[in-house]
Amino acid sequence: MKEVLIVEDEAIIRQGLKVLLEEVMGGFQVIEAKSGEEGMLIFHQRMPHLIVTDIRMGGMDGLTFISKVRQISKDVPIIILSGHSDFEYARTAMRFGITDYLLKPINRVELSGTISNIFKEAKADSTNVSKQFQDILQFIDDHLSREINLKHIAEHVYLNAQYVGQLFKTELGTTFTEYITEERLKKAKTLLKGTNLKVYEVAQLSGYKSPKHFMTVFKQDTGMTPIEYRKFS
Repeated sequence: MKEVLIVEDEAIIRQGLKVLLEEVMGGFQVIEAKSGEEGMLIFHQRMPHLIVTDIRMGGMDGLTFISKVRQISKDVPIIILSGHSDFEYARTAMRFGITDYLLKPINRVELSGTISNIFKEAKADSTNVSKQFQDILQFIDDHLSREINLKHIAEHVYLNAQYVGQLFKTELGTTFTEYITEERLKKAKTLLKGTNLKVYEVAQLSGYKSPKHFMTVFKQDTGMTPIEYRKFS
């Protein structure tokens, strides 16, 4: 399930986007923010897979919000919603590396196509694994910042937990625990190099409740502390 942060001060637009993403397109969970300030609070707590933001809002406007997001992450896709009269704002926003901007009123087909293109590359496309196992890997990728165990996965794909554990050996030649650790460290390395998040925030987003435990595991894997890795690698 991909998380999409909608930052929009008009409730009716937020609701329309929520219905489109969650019920019409499916596979998305919408997190709503009524302002740029609220959007930043949410962004620090749980980095979404996509941001859709209005460009004109009360308080912190869309440009300020986007600039603050880009100070933390250069990679998260951002779609701007803009009125015709806000074209100059949208053009200015281009320097922050936005993915696309769409004019209001929102064309549902256009927005659906834009979002589909962002996520069209499936994580497991380049691996030679079964469709069933691709679903398992996608579930892990979508929930990496949370607690994940074999029972959670088994319930999601309607399989026996022991069988799911065996699939990791069959499909990848590794254990579930080894795979989870590798993916969490991979995400942590990406966040350390591509964002300005603090180490404890990187730990949280990578699925580690304890920053101390995260730093221990990270150093065992890389021979460096997270700070050293960010600075020297």
